[in-house]
Amino acid sequence: MTMQFDFDSVYDRRGSGSLKWDLPKDEGVIPLWVADMDFKTAPCVTKALKDRVEHGIFGYEMVPEAWYEAIASWLLKRCDLRIDKDWLIPVPGAVPALSAALKAITLPGDQVITFTPAYNCFFSSIRNTGCELSPSHLFWRNGSWKIDFKDLKEKASQERARAILLCNPHNPTGRLWTGDELEQIASIACDYDLYVISDEIHSDIRPQGSAFTSLATIDESFRLKSVILNAPSKAFNLAGCQNAYMLIKDPDLRERCDRAVNINEVCDVNPFGVAATIAAYNEGSEWLDAMNAYIRENLNTASGIIKKELSKAAFSIPDAGYLLWLDLKAYGKSSEKLFETMLKHKVMLNRGTDYGPAEDGFMRLNTACPRALLEEGLSRVVAAVKDPD
Repeated sequence: MTMQFDFDSVYDRRGSGSLKWDLPKDEGVIPLWVADMDFKTAPCVTKALKDRVEHGIFGYEMVPEAWYEAIASWLLKRCDLRIDKDWLIPVPGAVPALSAALKAITLPGDQVITFTPAYNCFFSSIRNTGCELSPSHLFWRNGSWKIDFKDLKEKASQERARAILLCNPHNPTGRLWTGDELEQIASIACDYDLYVISDEIHSDIRPQGSAFTSLATIDESFRLKSVILNAPSKAFNLAGCQNAYMLIKDPDLRERCDRAVNINEVCDVNPFGVAATIAAYNEGSEWLDAMNAYIRENLNTASGIIKKELSKAAFSIPDAGYLLWLDLKAYGKSSEKLFETMLKHKVMLNRGTDYGPAEDGFMRLNTACPRALLEEGLSRVVAAVKDPD
């Protein structure tokens, strides 16, 4: 029997310490920005957390075997990826893990290549590690974002190039990189002896039913130079529970990354995150499928409104994730001006320039909320873009 899940109810998150809802100070702002969802998580996760609370003791957590088994089972079932449990390193979040991985494989002054526009924490992690950003800009063709492999090869050939930082699915464009594209990235990395770190944290959100290829499935020789970052936090709305994992096949690289995790004191995990991860991966498939179906309709709804009301906007429905990357340059306003005008109209999106200085005139819109809230938020977005001020 298929369970029914409620994604339409609007919950009041203001005053709960929610970054998404409590950061906007103006009353009545609809936040369609930071990548968390306004849906309650899967019931199986809520039950597991309640059971953990009932235990009443919340000391230091030793990650149980069930955590490793749940992740291995999930990756096999959802990604057709067979792993050894020894490849996993528990961490409190993907960003701390990213910084640890960079410290394990780079030295200050090394260049780290990433595809821009890029998730803003990539920039700060590269900078905080003492490395230099080497941006390779994606280009728009035939309604989709593409990798400039000629530019990537040129950047990889530089003497100080050390690593490629990949986001798959890509944030903010929503592109799922194909097996062929990943093979080309891997080939270039191998040619120039580069590591690749792949952030795959949005990979379970596939509202279009798209096939996902993990970097970890690429050929055996390359897997010895790769670090995979993942977590249930995006798919099950668990970012605050602080639990993620690194997946590294090569034992020497894994030891170096594990040492960096410990040196940077990001080895302790949240007991609630452990319980939530086990429940989500063991029992959450049906809820996730229903959530993805709801997001699909939200994306279709948003696409219809934008095409009708903002005909000069350029965008595509993402292969994965719930984020829309909107090119609004045709309306003649900077990202900062768009942000300010949208706040005036009581709606908040991410500035395009958060994802790189070349992205002025873009905005990022989060569709992961009840449809009525999305529709009202979009009406405000439309009014703001058309506002002559």
